[in-house]
Amino acid sequence: MGHVITGLVAAPPLLADMARRHRLHSPALLAQGLAFLPLRDIDLDAFLSPPLDGTPEGFSSLSAPLIDHLLTLSLKGPVAYVETDYFAGTGSQGAAVFRDGHLAMQPVTAHTGPINLALAFLGVKARHEQEDEFEAVGLNRFRHTEEWIAATGEQPEIPEP
Repeated sequence: MGHVITGLVAAPPLLADMARRHRLHSPALLAQGLAFLPLRDIDLDAFLSPPLDGTPEGFSSLSAPLIDHLLTLSLKGPVAYVETDYFAGTGSQGAAVFRDGHLAMQPVTAHTGPINLALAFLGVKARHEQEDEFEAVGLNRFRHTEEWIAATGEQPEIPEP
């Protein structure tokens, strides 16, 4: 079974404002005071100017224009870019964190770990030993970006720690 998501994690008002300004779907609420704004290529094309080049090695959607946009956005609050691309146990994930107009965590990809590290930069805490930051905020609820988009109209309750 695959897991392919791309999007931003930040405070709900920051992502809601971005979604309104760029006419994107609403962000989905996560636990621990965060939200997830799922992004497809069509969404990125809607507010980024081509060419969408300068993609760091190992990433599929993180581009130089998106990095520039996120550096500016991070002046209003910290934001993490996250993406996964897994199928049948193989694949990778990548993440970067932007804060105060700077890269707080350089873009990094690996089989596991970058997203949990990015979420920790945002202050996410796992609630127990059998849980990681990814699960603690609820990013494990859906396995595909499209499922996250479909869910933005109906916000399930997210348990707080």
